[in-house]
This record gives sequence, C-alpha cells and structure tokens, in this order.
Amino acid sequence: MKKILLLSLLSIAFMLNAQISLNTGSTNVGTAPISSFFSYSYVQQIYPKQELNATAAGNITGLTFYVDPSATINDSSDWTVYIGHTTKTTFTSGTDWIPASQLTQVFAGTVTKTNNKVEVTFATPFAYNNTDNLVIAAKENSQSIDINNFDEAFRVYPHIPYSTLYYKGDRAVVDPATPPGGIRADYKSAVTISGLTPKSTPACPFINYPANNAQFVSLSPTFKWLPVSGADSYKVSLGTTAGGTDVINQQTVTATDFTPSSPLSPNTNYYLRITSVTGNLESSSCADIAFSTIPPVPVNDACSGALAATAFPYTYTQSDAISATNNGGFITTCPDAMNDGTWFKFTGDGGQFTVKITMPAGSTYDPQMDIYSGACSSLTCVSAVDNGGGGAAETYTFTTAAGTEYFINVGAYEETTDMPENVFSITITKL
Repeated sequence: MKKILLLSLLSIAFMLNAQISLNTGSTNVGTAPISSFFSYSYVQQIYPKQELNATAAGNITGLTFYVDPSATINDSSDWTVYIGHTTKTTFTSGTDWIPASQLTQVFAGTVTKTNNKVEVTFATPFAYNNTDNLVIAAKENSQSIDINNFDEAFRVYPHIPYSTLYYKGDRAVVDPATPPGGIRADYKSAVTISGLTPKSTPACPFINYPANNAQFVSLSPTFKWLPVSGADSYKVSLGTTAGGTDVINQQTVTATDFTPSSPLSPNTNYYLRITSVTGNLESSSCADIAFSTIPPVPVNDACSGALAATAFPYTYTQSDAISATNNGGFITTCPDAMNDGTWFKFTGDGGQFTVKITMPAGSTYDPQMDIYSGACSSLTCVSAVDNGGGGAAETYTFTTAAGTEYFINVGAYEETTDMPENVFSITITKL
C-alpha cells in the first residue's frame, strides 16, 4: 500500500512538473490568443525552442491562457486551436501566415474562464520535436463580442518583434487555409504548455542588441536582451575570443540592458554572452553573439589632416568614415551647411577637374560634398553639391586657378543634426 501511494505521489509530481509556464504573471493585455473585442479573429504566435527550454521532445496535452480579472469572454468562447512546428522566428509581413497544412487541429469547442484562466485540453496530444519552434494558432468563431475595459481580455508579454500575427474583424469566420492580411505584434500570450518538462536551468536570453555578426558597433554600446520568464538576474560576459571573459567576467545585472563601464577598443572583434539566473541556477550552453566595433577616427577627420591628391585620376575609398567626428561643429562656409565629415585636398593648375563621390551598391548613405579654396583657417566656398538622394552619386566639375589649394569635405548632408558618415569612394579627375 505504501509503495502504491509513493508511486501515485511521484506520478502526480511528474505531471505537475511536466508543464512550461511563460510569463504567467504579466498584467498586459493584447490580441492573443484571440480577440474578444471583434466578432471573429485568427491569431498565430511563435514560441522559439530557446524560449520553451524543454528538456526533450514530448507530447503537448493542453494549453492554459490567462484572462484579465475584469474581462469577460462569454461571447468570445467558440474556439478552434491549432499547433505546429516552424522554422520561423518572426512574421515578415501581414500576409506571412504559417500555412494551414503545417498545423494540426488540437481543439474545437467552447472554452470558459475559470479562476481567470482558460484551459484548453487536447483530445489527442501533439508531439513536439524540441528541434523546431512551436506555433500556436487559434481562431474565434462567435459573432458576438465582449466589451472589456481594455478592449482585449488576455494577458500578453513583450517579446521578439513580429512574433505574433493576428487578424480581427466582423465580416466572417476566418478560413485558416486563406486568411486575410493581418497585423503583426511584438507580444505573445502568457501561457502554460502542459506535457513538456522544462529544464532545471532557466532559458538563455534573446539578445536584441547587437545583432549577431554586427559590424561598426559603437565603443560604448548598450547591450539589450529580452527578459526570461522566472529569471532573477542575468550575467554578462564579454571577451575578444569565443567564450572569452577577458573584458567582462560574469557581471551580474538585474535589468535587461548593460553598458560597459569603459569604452571598447576600436576595430576589434568581441564575443558577448548573456545568461539568466533563477535562484542558484544559471542557464547553460548559451551562444555567443559576435560583433566588431567601429574603426579608429580617420586620419583625414579634420581639415588639417586632409589627404592630398597629387596624381590623377586620384581614387580613395573611405571605409572608416563612420568613425568621423563633427570636430568643431557644422561646416557653414557654404550657404548649404553640412556635417564635418572627412577631408581631401589638391592644388589647381588652371585646368578643369571633376570630383565624384560614389557609394557601394545597396548603400543608402546620402552625402554632401562641399568644395572650398584657401586654407583650413580661412575657407572660401566654391560649391556645395547635394543633388542626389540616398545612395546616389554626387559630381562637380569646375575650372581651377593655378597654384590654388582646394579642399573637399564629404559628410552627411544634415546641417542641424550630427549624423554618422558611411563608406564612400572619391575620384578626382583632371580633364
């Protein structure tokens, strides 16, 4: 008898542990898993494998959604629920629905709000492979609506941008095989997923900034990540080798952002790792985010350091322009002011010269080119050239005076905002 009782208790304990709860304490509401404020709705939500943090593949037996205590769903209770696997992490547009052919219907019927919860029990469990991400889809089929204080009834939490796609309207029940265009959201349902066992350690955070393999990151970046459900704090490590901690070693942070106390080195590859902590447990096997910092300030950042063109045609590609400073402020010598960018110079011989600025394919950088004569301490405007838009070339041809030195400043066209420069090539040709 004692053995049977012990086995029963162990079985109950296992069943209670075989569930994954995500942000069930959230107090925000949104259009997920359904809309209570419109007659009909269809909602798809993506829960990444990393967020689920399950120990292994398993059978999902049900879902629990959480309702605002003041909300009603009496007229929003006719549900059809679907589950599926997906490799997507986000929806790329309002029509980027996961096809119905990739979903399995797991429930159809009437749901009720009990103790501020809606529990959906599957007639047949869904086998989650713990390899792909999980998509949860639901449509609400009743024509009537519930009038709630916040329009919508269900608890949601912020997560990866565009991880939810929803349609809500009053015209007709949605056909999941041909859903209309929807709206993307940056939140998901607070949910308990029954049947999966969570790892004993908390999930690894999703790092929002910087992106993996990002280039030209500033020397004083603010690292940002999404909160992990149940995490008390986070640990930040930063190194110059994969897995390294030579820059920051397991710095404990209670917020979801962190700025290093000392500037990083320019033109350097870094590896960022952030783990989450719950009690004495820390997430494991979290991946590094690799990024590189901006290059040093260009040698031709100021007029006094202008690169001299002495042989023509002269061509130079400014790959480190993003690190240019605005020095003493905006250049106002020409009537059309501009950012202080990078500088070039050449000496006229009485003939004609053409100066051309081009950007790499796909670039949206919109530069202005101002040409001056004289000296850095006493510039005279020859011309301000800003005829094209983002990515367009700028060209100017003029007749020089023999023995006169000309200076060319290539910078962002903005005259009241210090904007970063970007990669460009300059060509100076003697005609």
